[in-house]
Amino acid sequence: MDDYGNALMWVTQNENVFEVEEILTNILLRLPVKSLLTSKSVCKYWRSIISRPSFVESHLIQSQHNPTYVFYPYDPWHHNVYLLRKTDGEMTESLPCCDGIYFKGIICSFNGLICCVNYYSAFLHDIRIYNPATQEVLLLSQSQELEHPSEVGVAFGPGINEYKVFQFYGGTQHYGCEVYSSITGSWKSIGRVAHTPYSSFPSNHVCINGIVYWFTRSEEGIDSILVVNREEFLAQLGFQRKKILHPYLINLEGCLCLVLTMDLRNIDLIYGLCKIARSPFGPRNGVIICPFVALQISLTM
Repeated sequence: MDDYGNALMWVTQNENVFEVEEILTNILLRLPVKSLLTSKSVCKYWRSIISRPSFVESHLIQSQHNPTYVFYPYDPWHHNVYLLRKTDGEMTESLPCCDGIYFKGIICSFNGLICCVNYYSAFLHDIRIYNPATQEVLLLSQSQELEHPSEVGVAFGPGINEYKVFQFYGGTQHYGCEVYSSITGSWKSIGRVAHTPYSSFPSNHVCINGIVYWFTRSEEGIDSILVVNREEFLAQLGFQRKKILHPYLINLEGCLCLVLTMDLRNIDLIYGLCKIARSPFGPRNGVIICPFVALQISLTM
């Protein structure tokens, strides 16, 4: 196999290198990740092509035409049952390589990466970044400064494997936040913050264009949204208070939306929540009042 690969490399070096490499790259781009991992051992030349960031990005874009979906119960007290469903209808009952990792909850995913949090107690939990395609699992290092850790959220960057994990903590006197960067591979403190996300499990946050949104809660109930971007600036979005049973934040076509359960049968989808507050980081740490606008859809169950 290696002799064949070296011969192919000689052809690309001495004949039409660009044409041959383009053909080989297009062939490799059509292979699933499992086959690509095997192909990397054919020869150094193939490995160099498959390992290029441009190849990884192109393969990710192409794989989005045939996505795999992960389903899991929202109720945190039930054992998570993971179902992978492809466009051809194939389904399995577990994620590959998840045995022994014991995920307590999936909190978010983006570009093929899944962030999972395993809560051991109120004072200790593990955060893992999991790639189901390559079956690689990264256990983030534990911060030595955290006390009473609470909500976790991930701001994904524009690059492959580029993200920041925000972890809030606090006691009775003050709140703080630390951030883990995939670039540096370490945690750093943002310092004290005025508000923390509303403590609910699993972590109900949304990342849109590198900006993360959580609910915050006052004595009168849920009345604002905590916002943080990749530059680690924090702000708040206030909204008109409604009677809310089980609110959810979702990303609908690149727009932050609020799903309200008004009773056990009706669900209201408030579309366009941030249409008039596109950039919440004008006045830093300020509160922007954001009424519900644009479109409301009611679903009857």
